Amino acid sequence: MLQPKITDVTKTRIIQFIVLVLFIISTSFIALDEYKHTMQETRDKLNEKIISLHLETFSELSKIFEKDTQNNFVLSVQNKIQLRENFEDMLRLLRISTVQNLFVVTRDKDGNYYFLLDSETKSQKRANIYEPFNPLGDFWDNAYKYKKAQIFHHDDNKDLWISVAYPIIENDKTVAVIGADISNQLDINMQMNLRNFTGFFFWILMLSALLFILFYVMTMYFRRKYYEGYKDPLTKVYNRKYLYDIIVKKLKRRYQLFMIDIDFFKKVNDTYGHNAGDYVLQEVASRIQLLIREEDSLIRYGGEEFLIYATQLNREQCLVFAQRIRKSIAEKPIIYKNIECHITVSIGINPQANNRENFDEMLKKADDALYEAKLSGRNCVKIADEAN
Repeated sequence: MLQPKITDVTKTRIIQFIVLVLFIISTSFIALDEYKHTMQETRDKLNEKIISLHLETFSELSKIFEKDTQNNFVLSVQNKIQLRENFEDMLRLLRISTVQNLFVVTRDKDGNYYFLLDSETKSQKRANIYEPFNPLGDFWDNAYKYKKAQIFHHDDNKDLWISVAYPIIENDKTVAVIGADISNQLDINMQMNLRNFTGFFFWILMLSALLFILFYVMTMYFRRKYYEGYKDPLTKVYNRKYLYDIIVKKLKRRYQLFMIDIDFFKKVNDTYGHNAGDYVLQEVASRIQLLIREEDSLIRYGGEEFLIYATQLNREQCLVFAQRIRKSIAEKPIIYKNIECHITVSIGINPQANNRENFDEMLKKADDALYEAKLSGRNCVKIADEAN
């Protein structure tokens, strides 16, 4: 059959739709998980970049300290008040909104820490020179010991993100440490932005999936409506429009045509009424439908005429097939409201139709064979070459 039967198409499309929805959902969750992983990596890289920028700033600051004090930082800050004030002003300029504290401390030989510089603007809060500094953790000592910047992450602190200890080195010896407490406000803002963007991405993903599903459903709906236009509303088999719009345009090189006519159908209508006639048409179509193959097409060609388009049958197979159809209808009466209708059909076959010749001519040969079957007493099968 050139086009799958609509019921089969519907079942296939439903299965395809379910598979598609499951695929979209699973793909969406995989994509979202991958996206979250990518966002986490992005956040980590941004954090690394922010830390790197702070360290670069402190590196440049330490170079200025070394240059302005001629490698005698601690004594210069201690003895030169104006220089100390200039350095503290410099620290204040560097103290952006996310830097809560920015200061410089030194350590004596006993391991005690003291303030040298403090960027606090309010005098009552500002630490005085050589005011004791109480370090938390050993990363200050590590900055002294290893002469490398140390980072401490405040995982349990709601206000602080990291503390930085950057060593000021003179003659390969740490003489002081630049200290900074950096709030988590930047990290929170970044997380909020990433979270908002993640939500935005999720809804875009869901919207895209829904639009795709909607498009698929609408396509399936209109496709079904399109093919419903090719169905006979009474018998639910294909109609003549389907024959000429679909089949005739895609004829196989060799094909077979079976013209089937219900014998004395007018008598059924006149005797039992048109409702009985409609029921007979439906039952005949149903019995034929059960006998044809998947690749065959059954068409209601006219009032009580049906046409079967088949392929890959030889003359003998055509005859056997037609006789099966004839017997399936003749041997069992059609019951309509307790009325037994003994129905027979006449069948004409063109077993050697080909697409090199005009389709209507091929159809006429089957119709002529049908006419011969009726002249021969009805309830019989005739083949075109015999009829001629």
